[in-house]
Amino acid sequence: MPKAKLPKAAPAPILPKALDSQLTKALGLVGTKHYAEAMEIFKALVGPAKEAGNIPLQRTLHNYLLVCEHKTAKTPKGAASPEGEAQWLLNKKDSTGALAMLEKSIKTAPTSGILQFLKATAHAQLGDAEASAEALNRSLLLNGDLLHLYRLETDFDTVRNMAPFAAIERS
Repeated sequence: MPKAKLPKAAPAPILPKALDSQLTKALGLVGTKHYAEAMEIFKALVGPAKEAGNIPLQRTLHNYLLVCEHKTAKTPKGAASPEGEAQWLLNKKDSTGALAMLEKSIKTAPTSGILQFLKATAHAQLGDAEASAEALNRSLLLNGDLLHLYRLETDFDTVRNMAPFAAIERS
């Protein structure tokens, strides 16, 4: 049985040299973590890409714009709580920023177990086992269910086997 021939896809329009050099420059800026500068170039390229009808380039520009916007964001979108902001900072491995924010938040909500837990996580990221274990013990006194979260949290892996955590590990 003869194979059916598939229609050939139309090639994407070739990018003019000026746009190509701008795109290359922007990609280089992303590679060197100069996201704000790269974002400006990507924004400038969106119009010409639409005019040229280059859909793959439009998608690429859109994706890089999203990356640049995320990397240049100063605060998390929709972080309505101190816990959300602290988690965002910890996910970005900004432990010192998270600790500063958590110290202020703990003063206003000293009975929040999750804030104490996040403080313990920040200290663990910094490798300060004693401060981490102390904050973790406070968090467990306030909310015993956080023990399960502690066991799952990989940020504690570097300090989990140290002496200050011995009593916690036995529980």
